[in-house]
This record gives sequence, structure tokens and C-alpha cells, in this order.
Amino acid sequence: MKKSIILLWFTMVTGCMLLFMFFVNVMAKEPQTPRMVSYYTCIRIEPGDTIWSIAETYSQRTDLSVEDYVLRLKQMNHMGEDTIHAGHYLTVMYQLPETEEEAEEESSQ
Repeated sequence: MKKSIILLWFTMVTGCMLLFMFFVNVMAKEPQTPRMVSYYTCIRIEPGDTIWSIAETYSQRTDLSVEDYVLRLKQMNHMGEDTIHAGHYLTVMYQLPETEEEAEEESSQ
């Protein structure tokens, strides 16, 4: 009787350990979405450009909707209205996945 209790206990502990190792392995294999880093650049406004057409182009490189991107453009460029003029410059934002070097730099600070 004592041997069967010890065997049962040993089987349960071993089973729990194997189950734990399985879940840790599954969690480690789940793809992690890379952290996005924002970058800024200036573009020259071309004839026919609108703030909405620029937002449609550049919002695709961010996690923002076109509407939110227009608001962000207006904030970044200190604009009160949607009017832009050819030949002027506009600061725009785009995002790229964080590189390993950037992640290491940030963790060392």
C-alpha cells in the first residue's frame, strides 16, 4: 500500500513537471509582435497633395487610422486647419520594428 502511494505521488509530480515544461515551451514559441519605433522626416508638399492624401500614404506605416494620422500631422506641424500649400514642407511620422541594437541600447540606459 505504501509503495502504491509513493508511486502515485511520483507519477503526479512527474506529470505536473512535464505539463509545466510543455506550457513553457509553447509560450516560448509564440511569436511576439515587435515593438514599433516612430521616426520623423520632412517631405515637400507637391501640387495636388492634400493633408488627407498624405495621411493615407503615411498612416499605412503606422498603427494609426487615417483620421488619427491627420490629427497627429496637424499637431506635429502646428496647423489649425487642413490647408497645405505646394512647395512647403511637412513633418511626417512613420514606424518601423525595433531592431535588436535599439532594444539593447534602451535596456542599457
